[in-house]
Amino acid sequence: MDGSVECWGANEDYGGNSLGQSSPPSGAFTSISAGRLHTCGLKTDGSVECWGANEDSQSTPPKGSFASVSAGGTHTCGMKMDGSVECWGSNIDHWGNFTGQSTPPEGVFVSLSAGYKHACGVRTGGAVECWGNDNNGQATVLSGSFASIDTSIFHTCGLKTDGSVVCWGDNGDTDGNYDGQADPPMGTFTSVSTGAQHTCGLKMDGSVECWGSNEYPQGHYSGQADPPDGLFTSISAGNWHTCGLKMDGSVGCWGSNENYEGNLIGQSSPPSGHFTSVSAGGFHTCGLRTDGSIECWGSNLFSMSTPPGGTFVSVSAGSNHSCGVKTDGSVECWGDSNYGETNPPSGLFASVSAGSFHTCGLKTDGSVECWGAGRYRPPSGSFTSISAESRHTCGVKMDGSVECWDTIAPNGAMPPAGTFASISSGLDHTCGVKPDGTVECWGRAREGQASPPSGAFTSISAGRLHTCGVKTDGLIECWGSDEHGQAAPPSGAFTSVSAGSNHTCGVRTNDAVECWGGEDWSGKTTPPDGAFAAVSAGTYHTCGLRTDGAVECWGWDEHGQAAPPSGAFAAVSAGTYHTCGLRTDGAVECWGSNKRTVHHSMSIVGLSTPPDGVFTSISAGEYHTCGVKTDGSVECWGDHTRGQPTPPPGTFVSVSASESYTCGLKMDGSVECWGSGYVPLGGFP
Repeated sequence: MDGSVECWGANEDYGGNSLGQSSPPSGAFTSISAGRLHTCGLKTDGSVECWGANEDSQSTPPKGSFASVSAGGTHTCGMKMDGSVECWGSNIDHWGNFTGQSTPPEGVFVSLSAGYKHACGVRTGGAVECWGNDNNGQATVLSGSFASIDTSIFHTCGLKTDGSVVCWGDNGDTDGNYDGQADPPMGTFTSVSTGAQHTCGLKMDGSVECWGSNEYPQGHYSGQADPPDGLFTSISAGNWHTCGLKMDGSVGCWGSNENYEGNLIGQSSPPSGHFTSVSAGGFHTCGLRTDGSIECWGSNLFSMSTPPGGTFVSVSAGSNHSCGVKTDGSVECWGDSNYGETNPPSGLFASVSAGSFHTCGLKTDGSVECWGAGRYRPPSGSFTSISAESRHTCGVKMDGSVECWDTIAPNGAMPPAGTFASISSGLDHTCGVKPDGTVECWGRAREGQASPPSGAFTSISAGRLHTCGVKTDGLIECWGSDEHGQAAPPSGAFTSVSAGSNHTCGVRTNDAVECWGGEDWSGKTTPPDGAFAAVSAGTYHTCGLRTDGAVECWGWDEHGQAAPPSGAFAAVSAGTYHTCGLRTDGAVECWGSNKRTVHHSMSIVGLSTPPDGVFTSISAGEYHTCGVKTDGSVECWGDHTRGQPTPPPGTFVSVSASESYTCGLKMDGSVECWGSGYVPLGGFP
């Protein structure tokens, strides 16, 4: 309230050299902005002061009065009192090429934001203007009215109402070589379809024109961007092949006919006969026959080319699954369901779009509903069409504007509706105990960790790939991976249970701790004797709260995570490389590593440096920790790379921190999650 600034977290660069980005100067500020390795603040007199990294002069602001400031990667921009923008710092990319992020356009702005190597500002009329690095379309602002949109892995194309095509996003391959999939030709089109690294458009006369890569990832010619002569009524671009519906109702395909290993699978070899539509997926294709049945060809690794019987009005082929809208408006899906992408909700749908690991459907009321690999919920509003891909989904709204939503959320971060009494988050799944004692889980279920048994439970604990719960009779039941025996609890009654990475521990009714599963080298499953009130199983170590309030830990202790301080605690939570305890006065104390390790290098992220304040509960994840304060708000600290320590507003009663996301139980019994996990292109192993 006095305008002073307090910072926490990393204060060094990735090599451990002190920079001071978390060591603010004294004085009164009205706002602050944290960049990559530096921080800037707007002082009460309108001047800007910066601290931290300054190798590109990003922390050397010009003199004068500013209305706002925004710190980016290696540059900073400030909006002056007259609405003009002035930037300072780096003006080049990693390779020394001029990108211009510190060279703003002239004119008046009302707000601005500096990104890693680019910046954007809002003009007084509401228009957005960006400058700087645009290597992935991040500085490309869309305008105009669109008729349809189609998304691919790294680029998106839209058909405007005047028939022209515009594309944005990545324009090359993963090695940085130019392919041109986001550079559409001039002309008028009736539809557009995007593949992995190529795009095809259907012209007004029925001919097809494609642009982008003509090669398979292994480097040989595949021809997905070389359409044949002839007239088509519709087209669909898959990853490295394309199919079109001909004027006579037959299907023609071109491009790769193989899988990654070079084995012939036939995604470009359609059957004979008449179809009304066709959809090209990753390595398979599906078509809708004139009688409403669906026929698929190509890879059938996950049965995505084995459609169910029945009558459909549309079909969409994804990476490893397919979905169709039936004549009654319901959606039916088939194929890989590792992330729930083939488990559509009930309701009436007008169309459906299958992505890589998720599916989105356009409901008859114009709203969008998505399911599968934990993608963030779609925005509200009415849409006319949608397109789902690997990392994002886009939709055309009723007014012709385009709205996209992206950022992959982990599977366990998409809670269902309903009321819960308690929750627990694992690696890629979350489970909750409902008020009637039943358990509901969501997220990844391949190992069975999100498929709870029936019955009533008093508590639940989600581990990495397994889950355990205490039933009303005190017995423990576990489900999911049992590779190390972690899901095989001993008989007898327990009062609580804690599931770790590959081991589990529980507190017996006589207050003794018993552990099972895991490996022998760490000693995490060998608890000491004595009476405990609670236990917390981490990744490689375990900590218990003794009945006298002391904390005792056992297992791997390379970072000091199993060496608790003395004194009385009310609760303890063991993470991977650190542990946090809640003192009896509500203060939080942590021990162990304070750094995050990436590719054998470490950076300070402050996971063992909790903020001041009084808390009622805490939960330690892999590289971050969250706690519920006495006012019901949640505060988190540690690694911010996936958004997991950025809680939403609201009043919470408990919180559960996982590896890359966090879930909180709100006062009304609903669950809200935040954070952004990573799903590789090929899915999880």
